[in-house]
Amino acid sequence: MTDEPAFEQLLDEPAADEPPILAGLEPIATIVATVEMERVLRDLGRDPEEARQAVPDALLGGVVLAIDTPHGVLALAEPATEGRLSATLARHGEGDVGRYLALVDGADLDAFRARAAAADVPVTRVETGPFGRSVLVLVRPVTGPHLIVVERRLLPSPA
Repeated sequence: MTDEPAFEQLLDEPAADEPPILAGLEPIATIVATVEMERVLRDLGRDPEEARQAVPDALLGGVVLAIDTPHGVLALAEPATEGRLSATLARHGEGDVGRYLALVDGADLDAFRARAAAADVPVTRVETGPFGRSVLVLVRPVTGPHLIVVERRLLPSPA
């Protein structure tokens, strides 16, 4: 028996001791772990060749492909190393394993990291992943669920 809360509960309900620095962040994608991205794409009625467009996410130790679905954006994640994603799959199997959360417009990761340090909330170094510059918030077990905070990309306004 373990004292660890049910994995699904951790995903669905923020913990009472969840760092306040996460308040106001916008969920932009659900991380869905798989051992075979092509199979998941086929199951979703999509071309398995889309998996070739997956980009590395060093924070998870895998490659990630963001796809739009009727249920929102899914970040299909397949391990590329013996990192966090591999550990999560070994412990919990395939499925929903975390969230990508975006900072509000105008906020940057350097300021977020400074707030996290001031609040004694550990975060990783900045890496570039499927949604741009990002950090992993280290308040949950290595097996997840994972919270990755990304800097919102500012797009130029049409002229």
